[in-house]
Amino acid sequence: MESINPLALILCCGGLIFVAAGYVQQKFPPKKINYFYGYRTRKSMRDQKSWDFAQTYSARQMQKMGAGITLLGGLVWLLDIHSIWSIGAGITLFILCPLLMLVEIEMELKKRFPKK
Repeated sequence: MESINPLALILCCGGLIFVAAGYVQQKFPPKKINYFYGYRTRKSMRDQKSWDFAQTYSARQMQKMGAGITLLGGLVWLLDIHSIWSIGAGITLFILCPLLMLVEIEMELKKRFPKK
């Protein structure tokens, strides 16, 4: 019996979670600014127009990021990459990807809705 590739498993499962979360946020976006659900940052909560854009844009970005991570996991599985460092690499990716997504969304909000 083959051993499970932990990096491929982390990437595929985590990526699918991001895709699912983005899909739920896209289908059921929060209508009003709130502190409980949705993409909540100072820039996104500035006004209703920023909020609406941030919800749509972040849901789309989360789905793209999740699909990319899932595809990377499939590639790792196909190439049969096994390493003692693979769990750490998977965890590192799951810390960096959302942070990069956060930076990208905040830059887009700053570009589209400059401070008044």
